[in-house]
Amino acid sequence: MGGGYVPRMRFALPALAALAITASLSRPAGAETIVQERFGCHSQEVTDRLFKLVMAGDEEGFGQLLRGSLASGECRSWKTGEEVRLETRTMSYGCLALTDSQDRCYWTPLSAIEKAN
Repeated sequence: MGGGYVPRMRFALPALAALAITASLSRPAGAETIVQERFGCHSQEVTDRLFKLVMAGDEEGFGQLLRGSLASGECRSWKTGEEVRLETRTMSYGCLALTDSQDRCYWTPLSAIEKAN
């Protein structure tokens, strides 16, 4: 009577842990200033895919995806000095929106608002 049964909960635990970590890092919107020009996208997955292309050295793939995402409005480029609000964050990204707008936020690397040490 070997058990071929694998409880589904075992697969749900990593996802729940990730959600708990993300939720625990959330904080009220705060005023920030862009200190490094970066791009951000409405979808965290698109932002993450773009950075994976950079890390893999795929400049052509990165350029194509970024150009298409900027043209569609999915992504935007932040300029140094822009005033933004940080709506929520994870370990690597913050969801930023212009302070004086009601636009949806853009998932952006935290390096855009963190001053180098």
